[in-house]
Amino acid sequence: MHHIFNIIGNPKITGISTAFKQEFGPEFRFKGEIHDFWELVCVTEGAISVAADNKIFALKKGQAILHCPMQFHNITAMGGEKSTIIVFSFSGEDIPPLQNKIFEIGDISKVKALLELAKKHYVIRHHFSIKEPKELGNAHLIYVKQLELFLLELANNSESEKRNQSPSAKNYSLIVKTINNNIDKRLSITELAELCNMSNINLQKTFSKYAGVGVMEYFNRAKMQRATEVLRLGASVKEAALQVGFHDQNYFSTVFKRITGRSPGSIQK
Repeated sequence: MHHIFNIIGNPKITGISTAFKQEFGPEFRFKGEIHDFWELVCVTEGAISVAADNKIFALKKGQAILHCPMQFHNITAMGGEKSTIIVFSFSGEDIPPLQNKIFEIGDISKVKALLELAKKHYVIRHHFSIKEPKELGNAHLIYVKQLELFLLELANNSESEKRNQSPSAKNYSLIVKTINNNIDKRLSITELAELCNMSNINLQKTFSKYAGVGVMEYFNRAKMQRATEVLRLGASVKEAALQVGFHDQNYFSTVFKRITGRSPGSIQK
């Protein structure tokens, strides 16, 4: 155990957001999202496809993937069967660099026990959102420490990056890379398709298949994600708007609030 700590440090969970199990059928597709906390997805039954930024991963029973804060991601069912995932989300410091890798869980019963531990010690509203401990004192920290230990175990069971390399997955990766390389421009679907050497229809179908959202919606989300980063570094609202291709500061502020739920000014240092 000391060997692991010396390499990746000691993760410290500073807040917890969700803990839940979700079962879904073979046609399931979760609309992609971005949030400011870590999210650990564990597959306990079936198989899923996961988009993480411009990469596509295929996970089967007994595997897990960790999404870092502000990383676009979604989930799609695979294999024509029912699937079950258990998800834990949290904020923290010194979290191991586990992104864009698939992990072997080893013993799925540990994941299930971790979920039961969360249910035992916390009030979980709407079956997924952790609000507060059920009791006074520090008993709930048992769950926090067990989750930290589980992250260390995963870090010791990581595999080399395994990605879906099908032609359509490669096209999806190309689209996302093209968007990121042109984040400062106001491109239309036609212009984006031309840059990717794809037809409009093929571009839209490919992107929706893996991302679960429209390509222009993702483009705007990516812009607001980049704007958030530069605002936190001290840029003015006008500077942030220009860096993501908005020349109308008021319109930028409207789009920013619609996507993030906050005003640009509330992000600034």
